[in-house]
Amino acid sequence: MAVRPDRQSLLILMLVFMGGLSASSLVPMMSLFIVEGLGREPWHVSIYSGIVIALTMTVNRLFGERIDRGTNVRQLLLVSIVCFLAGTTSLAFVQSYVLLVTGGALFLGLSNAALSTTFTYGRLHAEQSGLDTTIFNSWLRIAASLAWMIGPALSFTIIGIWGFQTTFIVSAILGLVWLAVWNFAVPKDFRSPPRQAKTEKGGLGSDRLLLIAAAACLFFSLTNSLYIMAMPLFFVQEVGLPYYAPGLSFSTKCFVEVPAIFAAGLLAKRIGERNVLYIAAIIAVATFMAISEIRTVPQMIAIAAFEGLYYGLFAGVGITFVQSFSGGRTGRATSMYVNSLFLGGAIGGISMGFVATGFDYRAVVFVSAGFAFCALLTLFATRGADSRRDATVTGTR
Repeated sequence: MAVRPDRQSLLILMLVFMGGLSASSLVPMMSLFIVEGLGREPWHVSIYSGIVIALTMTVNRLFGERIDRGTNVRQLLLVSIVCFLAGTTSLAFVQSYVLLVTGGALFLGLSNAALSTTFTYGRLHAEQSGLDTTIFNSWLRIAASLAWMIGPALSFTIIGIWGFQTTFIVSAILGLVWLAVWNFAVPKDFRSPPRQAKTEKGGLGSDRLLLIAAAACLFFSLTNSLYIMAMPLFFVQEVGLPYYAPGLSFSTKCFVEVPAIFAAGLLAKRIGERNVLYIAAIIAVATFMAISEIRTVPQMIAIAAFEGLYYGLFAGVGITFVQSFSGGRTGRATSMYVNSLFLGGAIGGISMGFVATGFDYRAVVFVSAGFAFCALLTLFATRGADSRRDATVTGTR
């Protein structure tokens, strides 16, 4: 088994980073663009987001199944990158809401499939190269997290100085760099090796276990997205912290999250992915209960570190956990994992407003703790498959 990533592995990590940097320079600022740049009402954001998320989840599933059937991975990734370039370029020169919800949403929804496709490609490469799949998946998530630490700050800074049009142009330039990395990082003939999925009743590759594993990740995603949406308003309006507090909290979380992702992979080698997720869920429940009692900035910083710890542990092994129940259908399992993140973000963004309106922002924090507890309960439903799962994972490395 190889210990150190080879040149091809480093290129794949760069591919993940550039894909994440390109997407993160665009996705977080779209709501601001619709409201301020196009002068639309906030509910117009929901229409756009609904179209993009529906397309993303559909294409993720389609691409995942095509990868499992042996479709050329290079071609699938090219479709996503070209769609990203088409979407950003068109919005740079024609800023219209009608264009956004038709061509823009179509192109950007298709481009979002790159995340699932690249993660699947990384997993398949690790298997074929004799790399430890759990550790390499952790590196993939670290590359994505680093990109998301840079991309949003870059785009919002550019918006403040030069405006939205320049931001779309910069995103398109990043997309061109992403395309260049793709040219070197993905071999022309790379395909998923033929496998026969194990789908016996209750077995390792059964739809039931795969759905349960993805559901656990959905609850983790709901936990995170609900809190992120409510956190600035909760700290400033209800707790009375200064306006810089939400940004400081998020920065602290991200600072801890990256090393936690790497530590999760190492820890999983000793105790298994599911046990790491148990720990993440327990920390999450305790963290959000503590967040509800925050009164000062130092308290906020300390608890934000635990927030980064729980989410880093989840991010580090969540994808490997779901893939371990794939029964050979790595593409499908990876698409289900990524779709659980998108779906959790969509549901969290919508439900936060209803909970906060009916109660308050502290109630949203408690609901986040509740979803973390649901993740813990869901993980228990995967017990009994561990020995078969470990045998299969070991056999594919």
